Amino acid sequence: MAAITANGTTVTWNGSIADVVSITAPSVTVATIDTTNIAAVHRTFLGGTIDSGEVSLEIMYDPKLDTDIEDAWDNTATAAPVESDMVITFTDSSTYTFKAIMTGFSVTLATDAAVTASCTFKISGAVTTA
Repeated sequence: MAAITANGTTVTWNGSIADVVSITAPSVTVATIDTTNIAAVHRTFLGGTIDSGEVSLEIMYDPKLDTDIEDAWDNTATAAPVESDMVITFTDSSTYTFKAIMTGFSVTLATDAAVTASCTFKISGAVTTA
């Protein structure tokens, strides 16, 4: 089995997102519709709509440099978030491409640690892999 390393993976959303420390990639779930009738011994189901999930990023954060991401979050105070294209490019050049809305942003400060930020994005629609 071939394996790739995470080192060198990049993320873009409203421009490049620098200093990404970790990525939690999309996890797809499918709703289920119960079709069991009263005579059944076993439950039966149909597949429903697909939810492409969320993406979470942890980044090294500098408020003077990471203005694109902070501006996007600040704009949610006065307007509904707008979906933008997000692309995760792996080291073997394969990609996940999708539209996403920023739904969370928090900064963590701790003694003897770099300042980091956690960013959460809700995927809108399908994830395309290439």
